[in-house]
Amino acid sequence: MDALERVGTPRASRPAEPPAWRHTLHRAALELALTTAMLFVVVTATRWLMGTPHPTDSDADGGWWNTLHGRLLVLAPIAGYTITAIMLSPWGRRTGGHVNPAITLAMWRYGRTPARDVLPFVAAQLLGSVLGTLAGRLVWGGVVAGPGVDYAAVRPAADWSWAAVAGVETATMFGIVGVAGIGVSSRRLDPFTPWAVGTLIAAQIIAFGTLSGGVANPVRQFGPAVLAGDTPFLAVYLLAPLLGALAATVVVNRLTRTRRADR
Repeated sequence: MDALERVGTPRASRPAEPPAWRHTLHRAALELALTTAMLFVVVTATRWLMGTPHPTDSDADGGWWNTLHGRLLVLAPIAGYTITAIMLSPWGRRTGGHVNPAITLAMWRYGRTPARDVLPFVAAQLLGSVLGTLAGRLVWGGVVAGPGVDYAAVRPAADWSWAAVAGVETATMFGIVGVAGIGVSSRRLDPFTPWAVGTLIAAQIIAFGTLSGGVANPVRQFGPAVLAGDTPFLAVYLLAPLLGALAATVVVNRLTRTRRADR
């Protein structure tokens, strides 16, 4: 009788899976927090490295340390390997640690991020850019809004045109997204991808920081530029990395399909 009763008893229903939108919002909230942290680090590093004393292009009064190029040699690895740390963090592993709309767009094109996550991620990243910059202003005070820091907003050299900045921002993002795409498509290379991305970000800051601004991330400039009221080149810094990311995904996806077809 007991056996018959057990046969006829329906199994306990499994707990229902949470709806997809809840999962998306949770991941977007993590991207918001990670982007806020990234911008706070950027503002903090800029405040202490660029804000006092104001660096000049002269070797007098402090030697190489008191030049823009000299201080970028310190600022660049801080910015680059902050991204590496975010990607390797527990929250970063949940979301991919994008903290960059161009990376989110690329990871969608690479099939690593669901389409439903793209817009919430981008919205969270833009909001995090503003919140992280405001947090830096709150913690470090008025010096963040003053000369030499300007909320950590970047600007190109005086003789750089809109088109020149767009070209460099597109090309640098193409390289970063291309390397990231090759990395995430290979089980052997994937563990090294966060380090490669951080190194490339640091390298492009050193190479182009005093020329184009060396941004390669729309949210790196969005919050600082809006709060500083420094928006003449903002459209370039927002759109050019997206163009570079899309171009890189076309190339990498085609190479990946060709490699699979040749096997």
